[in-house]
Amino acid sequence: MSFTTDIKKEIVAKSATEFNKNADAKISSVSAFVRTSGALGVKDGAPTFFLVSETETVAEFYMHLFLETFFVELFVTHATRDRKSGKDKLVMQCPPESAKATLDKLGLLKRDKENIRAGIAKSLLKTEEQKIAYIKGAFLGSGSCTLPSGNGTGYHLEIVFDDRQTAYDFCDLLAEMELIAKLVERKETQVVYIKSKEVISDFLALIGAENNLRKFVAFTQKRDESNQDNRARNCFSGNADKTAIASVKQVVAIQKIQEKTHFADLSEELITLYNARLKYPEKSLRELAELLNASKSCLNHRMRRLMEIAEEL
Repeated sequence: MSFTTDIKKEIVAKSATEFNKNADAKISSVSAFVRTSGALGVKDGAPTFFLVSETETVAEFYMHLFLETFFVELFVTHATRDRKSGKDKLVMQCPPESAKATLDKLGLLKRDKENIRAGIAKSLLKTEEQKIAYIKGAFLGSGSCTLPSGNGTGYHLEIVFDDRQTAYDFCDLLAEMELIAKLVERKETQVVYIKSKEVISDFLALIGAENNLRKFVAFTQKRDESNQDNRARNCFSGNADKTAIASVKQVVAIQKIQEKTHFADLSEELITLYNARLKYPEKSLRELAELLNASKSCLNHRMRRLMEIAEEL
């Protein structure tokens, strides 16, 4: 079961009780679900719509809400398989004779009652409860949330809309709830998305997905710890590589001095470092300093002097 499915099932389980206490919030949620889960249009001069859901629990939930709220019984026309995700999707349709009145009650028709409106009707967002319900409904309709995996993907939460005005309005709604999202056009759809793990965490908290929020936080913490360990290992490896490269350069310089200069030309301190470097080529200057009971800064100075002598030869 995917993380998205887990979130949607948790939202449905909690919303059933919440919506019984707030009819307006229920309508806001249904309106958002209709807007994001299917297709709205005009057929034979009359408004119509059908809905699609790949989560059976979500489909059953909204079929129940339609019957309970509008006395409209949606019927499943068929199931189809998404070629990209490989998941089955249920296609639900509203009886043609009930579509116009239902869409009007959901704030989805223009004033002429004949055409689908763009954007989110203000009547659906009068209270904070309605706003949160709308966000829940939109996520249940076309939302998804994915976690980083081995193929290079990062944190990503998105909700897909058919028209740009509604997507713009939804971004404004999220901003009003202190959630910053971005909007991008993907083929013929408008995608509102969030990639910040902090904002995704706040989103899950807002919609009441507490159990999945805990899973999300645990996942991010574990991954952050793993990334820190990797960075530490890479840093250590990088430092080790630098030490090895420096040591090789020093040994080459000393061998050059050995070929062209007599020991008598060097001070006792340089000769001591000279011999130590040749004997312990794998050690860092810090380790050589400890071995020779000298400070690292002192050894740095002496090694620079040996390198200068080699360059002059």
